[in-house]
Amino acid sequence: MIKRLYFGQYRHKETILHSLDPRIKIIYVLALSILAFLSKSMNDIIIFSLFILICILLAKIDMKTLMKGLRSFYFIFAFLLLMYILFSPNQLRQGLTAIWRFLMFILISLILTFTTSISSLVAALERLSKPLKIFGIKPRNIATMVSISIRFIPVMFVSFERTRDAMSSRLADFKKMKHIKTLIVLMLHKMLRSASNLSDAMYSRIYNENMESNRPLSLKEFDYISMVFMIVLILVIY
Repeated sequence: MIKRLYFGQYRHKETILHSLDPRIKIIYVLALSILAFLSKSMNDIIIFSLFILICILLAKIDMKTLMKGLRSFYFIFAFLLLMYILFSPNQLRQGLTAIWRFLMFILISLILTFTTSISSLVAALERLSKPLKIFGIKPRNIATMVSISIRFIPVMFVSFERTRDAMSSRLADFKKMKHIKTLIVLMLHKMLRSASNLSDAMYSRIYNENMESNRPLSLKEFDYISMVFMIVLILVIY
């Protein structure tokens, strides 16, 4: 069942985006997310969309994988569009822009997780979080929480499908609120139990929040070249 999950899974490929420093990619994700929020005119939306499309092509993400990765969000897109059509038809353009931004946020995160391994993300987050030490925040804790969250995403989807299939085999009708509540309660129970088991496992292995990753990270020539392209995009849109 895990093979049917496409969103948020790393794929090892020899591409330009795969070779970028993970710290740079995390900063780019933040910058692109802000740019997507600031993009309001049609020209900005077109330019930004073309840039994301180029990134998808550079990462060698085939359209079939992309569509399957977005499959879980189709209902949300349709629901948002329907709400604007029914309750705010005069603001339909703003609604389409909001849906577009949501889609861009998803695609940006998909590109990051597709081209960056979990271990690289953890090491990059630790390095980027070092300035937070002056506030008493441990970089290791931040990196650990993010890596656990990313790893829990596919596990959560698998658990959801198994629970839903098990309830369907017992003639559950998910059009009825009581069955939906039962599904939610079961999922919360499983997630809390998994979190408790993980906590016990980390405690038994003497998790040390003061440890730091010794994974070597260094900027390369193309990292600096990519910065130029990112600055140009920011100037064009902003």
